[in-house]
Amino acid sequence: MDYVKIGEHIFPTLLAISIDEQERGLMGRQWPPPVMTFVYGRPCQNKFWMKDTPSPLEILFCLNGKITSIYNGIPYSLSIMGSDDPSDIVIELPVGTCEAYNVAVGNDIEMQYAEDNKMKILMLKSGIFI
Repeated sequence: MDYVKIGEHIFPTLLAISIDEQERGLMGRQWPPPVMTFVYGRPCQNKFWMKDTPSPLEILFCLNGKITSIYNGIPYSLSIMGSDDPSDIVIELPVGTCEAYNVAVGNDIEMQYAEDNKMKILMLKSGIFI
């Protein structure tokens, strides 16, 4: 199992590592959705929408182990979310999680990868696409 630690709270998370996994995200997942973490090989500008996503989400854009911005994802919305600033990790949480756990911009984040995903992450960060 993979985990994301936000502040002092640890959440089990699904990973979106491959391009296909990142394009699919949480589309079609009914309430309550799992936590999903999108991992990028290098910092880049990331933009999200909620097309085909029925559950409201809080979307955290992170860089170098810190939350840099938080957006509210509205189910089925085609509005584009994300700043022009780069991010290397994006985390999708069920709506209400930020308030319940005092998650805010500036909080530390840390990933804990399962053994079987460590090689995938290493390949991704080395520029080998999976």
